[in-house]
Amino acid sequence: MSTQHACSEDRMVFHSLGYQYNLDSPGTELIDCLYGEMLGKHTRHEVETGQARRGECFKGGGTMPMGDFLYVKWRDKATGKEYEDRVDLKSRLPSPKDMFGQTVYFLVDDNQLFVYLIPDSDIEGKRNHLPPGKPANGPDGWDYLDVKTLYPDNSPPKVRGGNVKWRAQRDAAKKKEDGQP
Repeated sequence: MSTQHACSEDRMVFHSLGYQYNLDSPGTELIDCLYGEMLGKHTRHEVETGQARRGECFKGGGTMPMGDFLYVKWRDKATGKEYEDRVDLKSRLPSPKDMFGQTVYFLVDDNQLFVYLIPDSDIEGKRNHLPPGKPANGPDGWDYLDVKTLYPDNSPPKVRGGNVKWRAQRDAAKKKEDGQP
């Protein structure tokens, strides 16, 4: 991949990269991550000399290049086994125009990497909210939005991560509100 392509003006878009690793991926430790050629808040020298990991502490948004890939490396705390996955995002992300305001979000569930595209939204106007009857999908807390799974392919809709106890309480309250036992 050429750096010129990654940073070309048409690929510079206001969007974000997000994850809440401790909450969404319990039992795993994030070792490394890289969204495209971005190095997060660190310089290439810091990364190459081992002073910092690529992508360390980077999550946030702004006008930045759309990543052509997402690389994540993690460790299963119970077994000590390390896993890594690299997802080609070139064909999975929308056009730069349609990417504006969206969030690329990742989490690990049962040692499988999941990557989502969380749409831009406004709470009151209900822009990009989940259509009635469509099953919720993506990371917990975003289940009111029409979240798209970017990876893995053909993954059935499911809410993952988050605090399981809180989600169970919300689900019970919703059932009660809807008159279900």
